[in-house]
Amino acid sequence: MRELIRLENIYKSYRTKNGSVPVLENISLTINEGEFVAITGKSGSGKSSLMNIIGCLDKADSGNYIFDGVLINSLPEKEITKIRSRRIGFVFQNFNLIPSMNAVENVSLPLMYRGIKRKERESAAAEALDMVGLTHRMYHRPGEMSGGQQQRTAIARAVAASPSLLLCDEPTGSLDQASGEDVLSVIRKMNDNGVTVVMITHDREIASNAKRCISVADGRIARQEYLIK
Repeated sequence: MRELIRLENIYKSYRTKNGSVPVLENISLTINEGEFVAITGKSGSGKSSLMNIIGCLDKADSGNYIFDGVLINSLPEKEITKIRSRRIGFVFQNFNLIPSMNAVENVSLPLMYRGIKRKERESAAAEALDMVGLTHRMYHRPGEMSGGQQQRTAIARAVAASPSLLLCDEPTGSLDQASGEDVLSVIRKMNDNGVTVVMITHDREIASNAKRCISVADGRIARQEYLIK
């Protein structure tokens, strides 16, 4: 498989009034196209900081991040923003849908910012909603949908632009068990269709849906294991 993500000796710290506090130290890993990887760890372990770097939401203090052959830390911010908006789809715990917009409008909004014509973006949004089983909810607003349906709408929004990477941050964290299992089945389906998935979770049971699990502790990779499927 072709390599999509490479992190080399990533170091990240945050400044506090008491000095600099390291949150990631000596992180090196690779993720190939088509993989489904879970990154786990307790609160404060550094997994969210690692997610922010992988998602081009933050930069490391030192080390290299190579995304699909491109050295991210050498790029100007404008180019990083372009990669983030066009190559990476984000799914967050709290959905982040716009209440006044229906599902099609929510899903097509990022495509509008990319300058895609209305007819094309609505067609792409409808196709993405069909992929997550929400054709019958296309014209419903978030308040008219269950939590699971809202998260599936968020997944549709993330994949409508055909990203190289789907980055999921605690995607079932605010859902009941049944809705969470429904959302995880959609994420597995996206991966089966060839989308590379990186999922951040503190829950080992949720992580078992992935094919590889990377455990982070005290800002370092503590363990990696391939999960038998």
